[in-house]
Amino acid sequence: MYEKVARKSPQIIPFLKYIYFAIIIFLIFGANSYIKKGEIDQFFYTSGVWFGRTALTLLGIVVLPGILGRFGVEIKLTRIITLFRRQLGILVFVLAFSHYQLVRGISIYTDQIPLFPRPIFEVLGTSALFLIFFMFLTSNNFSQKTLGKNWKRLHRVVYLILWLLVLHTGLQRISIWSIFIFTFAVLEVTSLAYYYLLRPKTSSFSNS
Repeated sequence: MYEKVARKSPQIIPFLKYIYFAIIIFLIFGANSYIKKGEIDQFFYTSGVWFGRTALTLLGIVVLPGILGRFGVEIKLTRIITLFRRQLGILVFVLAFSHYQLVRGISIYTDQIPLFPRPIFEVLGTSALFLIFFMFLTSNNFSQKTLGKNWKRLHRVVYLILWLLVLHTGLQRISIWSIFIFTFAVLEVTSLAYYYLLRPKTSSFSNS
């Protein structure tokens, strides 16, 4: 059911274009302000943290329809999310990539910190970003048509991504963000177990 709704979603949403533009403007003018104060490094780091937290929030929203669908719960909100889930997923990658670049990438490129060795939580976070990148590349109708059933299998890597992010956030410190993503990771596992082991055979909801 959810896949049919997803196929009807537009490829490009003007509203998301405005979000990307707003991010760029925010970085340009915000950076300029902090440069004058001599605190540009702090600005980049703070912005990167904000982007990472926003990406986590959107990822939770993106996987919510699949979780509820496997439990056989259908509400208007999940239909709306599913309609724009592909675009929201792309935004997750943009924000996650920006998070990495601002928090660590710039410091590595400018030799402020070494590339190796890196703390384990950073390795796990980078691994999650690497997997999200492949989901980003295939978040279009052409890839879905070309890959066929393999497209759905590829995007199931989101289950692994969730747990990588649980470790990425949790190994730094236990916070509302680590608890947030842990909750969705557990719900994913629980909903999968219910769908394959306990759901009524007459259920019309698809595993998505």
